[in-house]
Amino acid sequence: MAEPIYGKLYQFTNLAGNMNLPAHQYLLATEPSVMFATGVYSQAKWILPHIEEILGGRPLDYLFVSHMEADECGGIALFKRKYPKITVLGTGFMANELVGFGLNPRVVVCEHLSTFTHGEVNLTFFGFPVDIHGKDGLIAYDSTSGIIYSSDVIVKSGRSKMDLGDWNAEVEAIDSTRVSDDAKRDKLKSALKSIRPNFIATGHGSCIKVEH
Repeated sequence: MAEPIYGKLYQFTNLAGNMNLPAHQYLLATEPSVMFATGVYSQAKWILPHIEEILGGRPLDYLFVSHMEADECGGIALFKRKYPKITVLGTGFMANELVGFGLNPRVVVCEHLSTFTHGEVNLTFFGFPVDIHGKDGLIAYDSTSGIIYSSDVIVKSGRSKMDLGDWNAEVEAIDSTRVSDDAKRDKLKSALKSIRPNFIATGHGSCIKVEH
C-alpha cells in the first residue's frame, strides 16, 4: 500500500504532459476523506484502486477541485462513477462548467475566505485568478492537519519529494507568473500570511515542509 507523505496525506504523482515537472494529486485519509485534484483521466484510472485500498473500502467523501484544468479535474467522471455520492468542493464557475460537460455531482460552492467543516476536516479557501480570463480558482488549507494544497499558486521546482521552506518566503515568492493581477495577488498574499501551515502540498514539483 502507498505510504503517506505527511500525517494522513497520500501523494500520487505523474509527469505533466511534455513538461519535465511532476503533477501531484493528494488523498487526505481522514474522517471524512478528501481528494485534492483527480489528475488527468489516465492518472485517475491508476489512482482510484489505491484510494480504495488506503480507505479500506469506505467511500471517498469529498473531492476538491481548485480550477478547471485537466490535471485538476480531468478524471472527475471516473471518480463520480466509482463514488456516486461524492461531494465536490469548488467555485461557482467550476460548478457551472461541470454541468456543461454533462457532469452533475453534488457540489458545495466555496469562495475566497469561506470555510468548510466536517468531522476532522476544517478547510479555509483562498481565491486567485487562474488565467488571463480571470476565472476564479481556489487553494485549500486544512487547519486540523496544518496542510495547504497550493495547486498552481506555490510551485517548488525540482524532482525531490520534499524540501524545507519558510512560509512567508514562499508566499512572497508568488509572482506575476502565478497570479498576474497585481491587486488580486497582493490580496491573496495578505490573506495567506494570516495562516501558519505546517506542510505545503504543491500541485507541481517538490512538496514543502514548513520550518517554524
